[in-house]
Amino acid sequence: MIIGIGILLSRDCIFADREEPDSFFYGISRSASAVVNIFIKKRHVPDDAYGTSEVTGSGSGIIMSSDGLIITNYHVIMQADENSIIGAQLRDGTVFEARLIGYDKRTDIAVLHVNSSYPLPRIIINENRETHLGDVVLAIGNPYNLGQTITHGIVSAVGRRGSGITRLNRIDITDGIQDLIQTDAPINSGNSGGALVNTRGEFVGMSTATMSGSSDAKAYGISFAIPANQVLSILSEIVKNGRVIRGYLGIAAENIYDEVRDDSINGISQGIIITSIDPNGPASGELKPGDIIVSVNGKKVSDMQNLMDLVADSSAGTKVSFEILRNGIHTSCAVVVSEQNAD
Repeated sequence: MIIGIGILLSRDCIFADREEPDSFFYGISRSASAVVNIFIKKRHVPDDAYGTSEVTGSGSGIIMSSDGLIITNYHVIMQADENSIIGAQLRDGTVFEARLIGYDKRTDIAVLHVNSSYPLPRIIINENRETHLGDVVLAIGNPYNLGQTITHGIVSAVGRRGSGITRLNRIDITDGIQDLIQTDAPINSGNSGGALVNTRGEFVGMSTATMSGSSDAKAYGISFAIPANQVLSILSEIVKNGRVIRGYLGIAAENIYDEVRDDSINGISQGIIITSIDPNGPASGELKPGDIIVSVNGKKVSDMQNLMDLVADSSAGTKVSFEILRNGIHTSCAVVVSEQNAD
């Protein structure tokens, strides 16, 4: 007689040799404590001399140093005035009053500082790691003042510019000049100034904007962040000077080659043609309307945005060399750029 013997295995036993399920816990545990809630309180002093206050705005911020430097979007704190308190709330609920160090409207970045009696958890920075298309990213912030929330997606594109990008709280400010990271990680109002990190918890960028298809509808899964390297550069400038100092040229121009102009001008198919000159600007006397700018400091100029970047990166008072085409003749000139008005 053959007797069969069966063994009932538990679910835990059956799957005991399998790997742990996919999780972003590692990256979140390394970065989430460095993301704070930023809020503004307006102070009112009624006749009875008892001050009252109300919260008028809310967003997110990122702790950049253990001694209390915090970055956020300029549009998060732009409503603050002398009767306002800017607050920063840590993940554990601790609240600090923040001092505004400086801001840069063009890139929508503001720098705050809080005084703490102990080192604060700061975001992990790895300047050697590049951001690539398809990288998985995590967005950490405070959407709709719900409290810290984490969403995930991928890097959909890099180097994004152009119209249709709307700051997350729908307040219009000067268009930024920077390249942006596009992601499909869900980012909503209140995420402004929050962190975009990779699965290792390393700083990838700062959430700043979303795509708006119309005045009352948002495109799904199209959001933007300021790249980490640009954030760090602006942070350094603001800490050092209280503002960002950019070069100013004083010209108006248009692209030679665009979607509606397929032909070349004098054999040049890429570059810009000057349409007018600020008579009081630094370029007056050196450049002229009709000049075609081919290169700046030896770097080829592809379009107007490219030129703006090259000039803006030049410190005020420095001499910038231009290769131009004037009346069909190649020539060169130099212009000492001035400081661009911060507003």
